[in-house]
Amino acid sequence: MPTLGERLRKLRQERGCTLQQVSEGSGLTPSFLSRLERGIVNISVGNLRKVAAFFDVPMSYFFAEELVPHAMVVRQASEQLGDDPGPIRRCSVLPEQAHPLLAEIIALRPGAQGEEPLLRSNRALYYVLSGELTCILGGQRQRLEPGDVLYQRRYGGFSWRNEGKTEVVLLAASLQGE
Repeated sequence: MPTLGERLRKLRQERGCTLQQVSEGSGLTPSFLSRLERGIVNISVGNLRKVAAFFDVPMSYFFAEELVPHAMVVRQASEQLGDDPGPIRRCSVLPEQAHPLLAEIIALRPGAQGEEPLLRSNRALYYVLSGELTCILGGQRQRLEPGDVLYQRRYGGFSWRNEGKTEVVLLAASLQGE
């Protein structure tokens, strides 16, 4: 199981940050951060909070494997869509401990439309569970039906619309921070 320092180093490298950048964003010295990554020093809760805030992750991110079981069941997630009167209803189907993986059930009422992806991530996929969704990809109109998947390689670049008379329901998933 990786140590807190190893997790910090991995996160820093995945985000493409230098020790100096983390230092400037957290108020901790590069020397301290380097020793922390190597397991030479320990960190206080207050300072860990600063590091977590810099990376925009919960503090539990650094302990996630220790705090949660290797597998878990989330029951009745789709029932949490509720009766929001807006054009888009969504609910997360994964607990916060699943970070950085995000998965949502998204329901689009007839007439719902948007010029940006439904998830704010560089890479995401949208699996159509029911209904028909119209997307404009690179100037080309595409109709997605149940079982179809739209894979988004970078943020932006397409618009979408529910032109039908029934709700479109999607399973959307992405890795946050990419």
